[in-house]
Amino acid sequence: MKFIKDLLFFEIQTTGQDLEKDAIIQLSAILLDKDNLLEKANFNTYIRVSYLDHIINEHAKLLHTDYEILRKSPKIYDAIKNFHKKFGHNLLLATHGFHHLLFLRNAFRKALVPYTYDHHVIQLWTLGYVYTLNYGLKKMPTFHTFVDYFKLKQKEPWNSMEKVRLEAEIFRRIITEV
Repeated sequence: MKFIKDLLFFEIQTTGQDLEKDAIIQLSAILLDKDNLLEKANFNTYIRVSYLDHIINEHAKLLHTDYEILRKSPKIYDAIKNFHKKFGHNLLLATHGFHHLLFLRNAFRKALVPYTYDHHVIQLWTLGYVYTLNYGLKKMPTFHTFVDYFKLKQKEPWNSMEKVRLEAEIFRRIITEV
């Protein structure tokens, strides 16, 4: 199947689920070619939310990374500018859940970067739901349901880059079977 635009799958790690008080601490993405769904480019950054040592340390534990790596990471403003500069906006966003899209839009707003992406978004959860109905799976279409169903391996569940690559692979497999 060929798409009109390249697809940008993205994944985030946050400090929690509340859009107003929680923040993105890792942003990862892979750009898939519209014709063959192969990876064309990728992006991965940790995001420093605070200058306070104890908060950086808490986030480093959440991400299973070194305190120094997180301390030297960019703030959201620079991370979003780099993300937008790398990929532009002439693509189709894709993610597992709508909540991630809300966090991304909020990050663009905080960074004062115009959010100019197409309002159509591929939502893997919705696609997965239709897939589970058609193929008789009796489980909700969670990320882990499909990792198990397609016999994929997840080594670092806290790592957004690994997760976004697995999401893209799940997407490829669903698209080729449908």
